[in-house]
Amino acid sequence: MLSKTIRPLTRMCALAALLLAETAHAQTPPPGWYLPQYPAHLSIQAPPSTELEVVFKDAPPGSPTVAHCKQYCDFWAWPGRYTLYARDNTTQERKELSLRVNQSARYLFEPGDDNARKTGLALGVGGSIAIMAGFLMMTPAVLSQMCEDTNCTSSDERDAATAGLVVLLAGAIATPVGWIMFAHNGTHLKQLDGGSAAATKPQVRVGVVGVGQGGLGLGGLATF
Repeated sequence: MLSKTIRPLTRMCALAALLLAETAHAQTPPPGWYLPQYPAHLSIQAPPSTELEVVFKDAPPGSPTVAHCKQYCDFWAWPGRYTLYARDNTTQERKELSLRVNQSARYLFEPGDDNARKTGLALGVGGSIAIMAGFLMMTPAVLSQMCEDTNCTSSDERDAATAGLVVLLAGAIATPVGWIMFAHNGTHLKQLDGGSAAATKPQVRVGVVGVGQGGLGLGGLATF
């Protein structure tokens, strides 16, 4: 009778040990962390020739790697903060991203275009400066609207105001285009399953706003 009772208990212990071993093989949590009840299942798809490595956030040298793969990663991870390293084996370019795990998710790694990003930054900054410069060039003509004398501004000032309007309009066009290029070409992870981490679509709105005493100016709103 004793042997019949011990055998089922032995099988149950062996099954429990096997399940624990599978979970531990998926990922060993960092020292000092409180283990949540369930780990998250993650997958990351990257372009060909891309090598991915996921480590704990601010992990000291020699810490275990959570995942290390080429082009596609499929692994389990406890909720928390991680760092994703990506290296293009063709160009040897290395990039780094922060990854916060809250639940199971699927991601697409998009390395972006550094040259387009730099161009976008230059357009965004240059366009913003052009808007300010154009507005300053137009200031004498705008202020002249408060003057009853028709000779309040000289011919040079009126020519400068015309040129300033052109510069201001050019800046108003270049600024949103540049910042959209800058935002779209950055390295990022795109969540594929429509979770809360999905990126907001960029929006740009440009319109005419009042500038006191009857003047007009351009206003804009960009959301990335």
